[in-house]
Amino acid sequence: MAVSEGCSSSSAAPAVGSRVILFGKHRATVRFLGAVEGQAGQWVGIEYDDPSAGGKHDGSHAGRRYFHTAHPTAGSLVKLAKFLEAADPGRSLAAAAHERYGSENGASGSADAGSSIDSSSSAQQLQQQKHVLLPTALGSGQIAVELVAPAAGPGAAARRQSAGGGMAAALVAHRVSSVGNSADLRTALPSLTELDLSDNLVASWQFVAQLAAALPELHTLNLSGNRLALPGLEEGHASPAGSGGAGVPAGLAPPAEASLAGLRCLVLNGCGVGWPQAVAVGRQLPNLRELHLCGNGISSLALPVAALQGAPEGAACAQAAGAAGAASSKQAASPGPASSTAAALLAAAFPRLQLLDLDENELSSWAELATLGALPALRTLLLSGNRLAAVEYTGGFASLRCLLLGGCRLDSWASVDQLDLFPALEEARLSDNPLTAASPSSARYQCIARVSRLTTLNASTVSAAERWDSEVNYLRQVTDELAGDGADEAARAAILAANPRFPALTQKYGELTPAAPRASAGTALASSTAQLTICHGAKELQKKLPVSLTVGKLKLVLERLLRIKAAQQALLLVPPADSGGQPEDITDDDSKELRYYDACDGCRLEVSTADPAARAAALAAAKAAAAAAHAARMEQHEKQIQQFRAVEQRLMT
Repeated sequence: MAVSEGCSSSSAAPAVGSRVILFGKHRATVRFLGAVEGQAGQWVGIEYDDPSAGGKHDGSHAGRRYFHTAHPTAGSLVKLAKFLEAADPGRSLAAAAHERYGSENGASGSADAGSSIDSSSSAQQLQQQKHVLLPTALGSGQIAVELVAPAAGPGAAARRQSAGGGMAAALVAHRVSSVGNSADLRTALPSLTELDLSDNLVASWQFVAQLAAALPELHTLNLSGNRLALPGLEEGHASPAGSGGAGVPAGLAPPAEASLAGLRCLVLNGCGVGWPQAVAVGRQLPNLRELHLCGNGISSLALPVAALQGAPEGAACAQAAGAAGAASSKQAASPGPASSTAAALLAAAFPRLQLLDLDENELSSWAELATLGALPALRTLLLSGNRLAAVEYTGGFASLRCLLLGGCRLDSWASVDQLDLFPALEEARLSDNPLTAASPSSARYQCIARVSRLTTLNASTVSAAERWDSEVNYLRQVTDELAGDGADEAARAAILAANPRFPALTQKYGELTPAAPRASAGTALASSTAQLTICHGAKELQKKLPVSLTVGKLKLVLERLLRIKAAQQALLLVPPADSGGQPEDITDDDSKELRYYDACDGCRLEVSTADPAARAAALAAAKAAAAAAHAARMEQHEKQIQQFRAVEQRLMT
């Protein structure tokens, strides 16, 4: 069977746990080597990264199990001779780096097919850099991408200066399976601080230890798409990502901590990593600041009982357990002492972790996340694309500033109210949840009003003016609800319970007058609509509209009624003459609902073309007319008071 150009066809038997590329395109892991019952010769058991690439079973054949796989159809048994013919065991990082980047003295230089960059461009183009935001695969968030123009000269192919001043390099899908000669690697990648090795053939954590020793300045490493065996929580044991520990013998000793002390950011997206393995990795990296675990199918953050029983019990862990007790006391999965032990273990494993990325996993219960509140330095927690239906704050998370929950299954305002209990939360993402998808504009103001410290929502800054608008709008809405159900104390209590920030907002802004009289039973429709008189020139018409209608949608209605393009409309909402309210120009904010402007029966909506001078004049004239009407009413009221006093004086004498 043909092997793609550049593949090795060594006759040496593969090691269990090694990574290979089969037939030039399918990445796989060797899980078994030996005899198969009823078959002649030596056989190799392989687990495909992609089960559809050629997998047939889960490691069992003819009723006997030879190895385990993460997917029920990812395994296959292949004759050793056929395997050696089709397998590419990869190459060293040093060789790949020299081939792609060349050495500093100008040696080497042809890049891999499909990865070369035209080096004839002017060196000045290196300065032409732009940053863009691209959506993630499921659209629940965005990532920053730096676009760098090519530069001329050996070694300049794709190596670039990192944001921190060091050098960054990317060798994605370059068949890297080993580190190679350390001196050659340092020659090809001098002063390297950031390295992307996504979709390669890295098979073990020992690779990471050797790499860190060879590149002492390295602080950011991306191993996404590599199914490598990671250290277990029990010392001396390594388990392959995605295999649950089956098929790979114990005995991979943890590397010396000194060689890994420089790593601050580790990316393990799509590696099949389980949470216990992630915790074990944290214990190997004392200065870890960022850990990315996207798309690993993680459904639980529970730790094995053996790990909890063997957790360290030093003073540091005891102190961490005390700090995390409130956060984990309600965790259903491991109540009581076990919960405190898990919290202490996490705090000891991740003492400096500031960002934890669990996007696009299978987490469905907030109880699974409670022990994360023990992480002392955690500032950013990414949970978008999980199956979370509710948020329940139980304590902890003292340093958490950012919580992203986009694309989850949140369907209750109670979850948003829980966010206000996080002591330091300033940024949140709640887009693409059932709760916010129906009406994003109105959902935004509710989220801002319900979470008092939010400064950024869905990647958009919350200005002081937007907070004021949102909180007053929310306060008006709750006030109207309370007025509508005032006769029923049980309903009133339920409304107050569902809106826990109402007392604080009432204290901040004062009590508001309900926009309409209290509705009696059976008049819910009447209280949710307003009979408006729409005026355009000499034309007048009556229209009953829902007060939940936004200004933007109102413009579309008016476009059909009056034949004026929405972009050309100027809208002036004039309250009833006896209300004492002031006319408002509502043209510019399409996201606001009519209820925000206290639209009610008897209001007049004056529509004109969008001439700024004419709008200003119309608004001034309407306000002057309203002021004159108010003055006339006050004068009439004063006259009535004087007449009453005159009558009172005559009666007294």
